[in-house]
Amino acid sequence: MSYYYRAGPSKRETINLILGSFIVWIVGITWLSAVSTSGLIINSILFILAFILHEYAHKLSAIRNGLYAEFRIQWMWAILTLVTAILPFKIIAPGATVIYGMADEKTMGEIAAWGPLVNIIMALIILPVALSGFNFLITAVYFNSFIALFNLLPIAILDGKKIFVWSKKIWGMLFVVSVLLFIVSIFGFY
Repeated sequence: MSYYYRAGPSKRETINLILGSFIVWIVGITWLSAVSTSGLIINSILFILAFILHEYAHKLSAIRNGLYAEFRIQWMWAILTLVTAILPFKIIAPGATVIYGMADEKTMGEIAAWGPLVNIIMALIILPVALSGFNFLITAVYFNSFIALFNLLPIAILDGKKIFVWSKKIWGMLFVVSVLLFIVSIFGFY
């Protein structure tokens, strides 16, 4: 495998991922309330993992399909994400995994689906733990389901549009599951 298609991050991508993780973490901690230090640390780790694994799922899927991909901060979106940290409605989109190369709608849809799918899987894994007495983890469920739901909106710049164009059935399944997880996590807050 050539350097061009390697799975490991370049120096530039590493810096972008660190900056993106920090921005995402800032937004994530605004959802926390009255948690212990250990709860803050665990949720912080889960927020950063939710972001990095989402982006890396896109990257690895692209590489598997013979394409080059790297995460890039998109400054307009990064600033908007930071601004929403103080607002009731959040946007968590400090950048995107940029795909280079030619691909059909199916390939682009599959690559796009992996990011939200990772967040759905994380929410499904964390949910039973949160409901079994570790209530502070419901924020991580909320965070992951929010990222999945937001990214599944069928808007041109988001994953949802690519998935919707490729397969309305798969988009619909992912969207419904993310909505259900989001609703469950909202009720878990109260």
